[in-house]
Amino acid sequence: MLGRIAGAVCFSLLMATVPVRAEDRKLVDSRFAAVVKELRASVQACWNKPDMNKDDKSVVTVIIRLAKDGTIIGKPEIQSRSKDKAFGLLAESAVRAVTRCAPYSAVEKNPDFYEYLKVIYMSFYNPAH
Repeated sequence: MLGRIAGAVCFSLLMATVPVRAEDRKLVDSRFAAVVKELRASVQACWNKPDMNKDDKSVVTVIIRLAKDGTIIGKPEIQSRSKDKAFGLLAESAVRAVTRCAPYSAVEKNPDFYEYLKVIYMSFYNPAH
């Protein structure tokens, strides 16, 4: 988990360690961090935050699978389900955001990182929390 974004969206990636020599590690890490930052900013810009009670602690994790050109393969999935109304609002807004932002050009522009970007878990938090 890479942490909260603007207090509302959290972004995490399923990834292994990038295989590089020790002297190249800093360069690869900073390039990968820049790609993740671009993805986060993209989703943040596409997210219409739902109006929720600030006490609601709902967290929705959306899983997307990406093609090498940054398009979404299949439909975004919600990792867990709840019948809670606030969870539903958050889940709907999260799926809309990740769908609206596709294709993700950062994936296509960085083919060397594709193996680490092909499955992405994005967690959305209550924006009022």
